[in-house]
Amino acid sequence: MIKRLAAALAILVLAGPATAEELKFAVDGPITGAAAAYVFGADSGLFEAEGLDLDVRATRSALDAVSRIALGSYPFGVVDMPTFAEYIIMNPGSRVISLMVIHDRPAFTVVALKSSGIAAVTDLPGHVVGQDSDSFAKYRMQNIANSNSFDMSDLTFKNVAPTELAAALAAGEVDAVTGFSYEILPELAKLGVATDDLVIMPMADNGLVLYGQVLVINSDYLAKSSGVATRLTAAVLKAWKATIADPEAAVAAVIARNAELDPALEAERLRMIIAENVLTPYVLENGFATPSQARQEWNVAQLQDNPAFINSEERDTFFNMNFLPSAKDRAMQ
Repeated sequence: MIKRLAAALAILVLAGPATAEELKFAVDGPITGAAAAYVFGADSGLFEAEGLDLDVRATRSALDAVSRIALGSYPFGVVDMPTFAEYIIMNPGSRVISLMVIHDRPAFTVVALKSSGIAAVTDLPGHVVGQDSDSFAKYRMQNIANSNSFDMSDLTFKNVAPTELAAALAAGEVDAVTGFSYEILPELAKLGVATDDLVIMPMADNGLVLYGQVLVINSDYLAKSSGVATRLTAAVLKAWKATIADPEAAVAAVIARNAELDPALEAERLRMIIAENVLTPYVLENGFATPSQARQEWNVAQLQDNPAFINSEERDTFFNMNFLPSAKDRAMQ
């Protein structure tokens, strides 16, 4: 009997643990400190422990990421909620749904040079605003215009590649730019633009109620992969908790993939995201990704600033919170 038991154990050792499924995970832009939680989670085995061997992949933008997921090139990834929602509104029947809110507070911001004479969002009319050429940024500006009673037609927009927004502002090619604060502000600092020379206008402080980054999944993949959504949300939560507990290690995981990145700049990028977008007062009180019916309704109402949204039949895919970890696991303090 002992011999049979030893033989059985030997077979188990040789076989090893069940192989995790290798899966491409899209982040909404390049792999920088903004993607540290996912890189760190993958490299430290948190996803593998849930049976998911994550291959974290860069994309051009949130729009590129959600397109790839909807078309099935990637099974899942992260994008900002408005881009996700507006993509499926404009592409009825898109095979993508959201599973979890990552950034409770949106990172959308407007940044201007003080020399432009802009001191508040209401000063934007009559000025040139640089916007990401590969996004739905114009709708975020429409949200701000509606919330602050100015006319979008009084702004002049200039399309700029998302990686060049900071450079365009620093060079004076535009008076202001709009995009993610954690992308624009560290890059401006790298270019030598002093914070004292800037006017920073977070959209969340100027009428924007939309969520920021969300975790999304291809719905066909979800249907054929039993339990994957629950395992994915559990792993993402663990990855963010590990990143918050040890941001230096998370940034080191990113730098290990691209030694040309500036560790200090990426650390600042991640610090901004954790402090301003993830660990909000609501999250600290209620837990990570805890649904708020009122907030969801406000999101739907504000999305109607996009004319294509009204009467959309796709709304049920915006907030699918059926696969979240327990409230106990989501607690952040």
